[in-house]
Amino acid sequence: MADYLYLDIETIPTADPQDIAQIAASVSPPSTMTKADTIAAWEADKKPAAIAEAVAKTSFNGAFGSVCCIGWAWNETEAESVDMGKLDEAQFMAHAMKSIIQSKPGREAFHQTVIVGHYVADFDLRFLWQRAFVLGVKMPAWWPRDPKPWSKEVNDTMQIWAGAKGSISLDNLCKALRIEGKTGVDGSMVAGMWERGEYDAIAEYCRGDVERVRQVHRKMLVAMGEE
Repeated sequence: MADYLYLDIETIPTADPQDIAQIAASVSPPSTMTKADTIAAWEADKKPAAIAEAVAKTSFNGAFGSVCCIGWAWNETEAESVDMGKLDEAQFMAHAMKSIIQSKPGREAFHQTVIVGHYVADFDLRFLWQRAFVLGVKMPAWWPRDPKPWSKEVNDTMQIWAGAKGSISLDNLCKALRIEGKTGVDGSMVAGMWERGEYDAIAEYCRGDVERVRQVHRKMLVAMGEE
């Protein structure tokens, strides 16, 4: 028997001045530009936007970006979330892991924990491990250490649908399965929402994705004869 832990995280780009300076120093003009005046014009007109784009992409890179919200649900329980708010990221992650463990129903019974999410193996779980390494956060002993989409410890709804090399967004998968998709917010908006202090809205969106993943997973279990 397995306990399903439905999981979703939201991430934001680095705000560390040292990281941003390092990224800025690595941004250079296209290699096709060789003339000094052309390079100078690019640096004046295009480089600031190129730096901003490179910094924004750190929300997908656990070496620099941060986890700002973690949402989860066990089996049939109501979706919960913890957001970083004004906390230190290490304190927030440790608190979130403790909350996940304490919210597990029937904790005295030993069941295999299967973490379920969309692109969860290659992104959510990997990103959490990377931040744990950076911050020195102790992860639960049962947390998958080398998550793979096909692992028995993980049910990755994207891999189940699209295969190891395929992809599909959670929103499009919900539409295919006639499940209500995202409503008004998507992952590309999270960084801006965080800057504006819209923590509750991010947490609500994160919990919504947890519920969407659960509904997708249930349909898949029925089709596979496991429900």
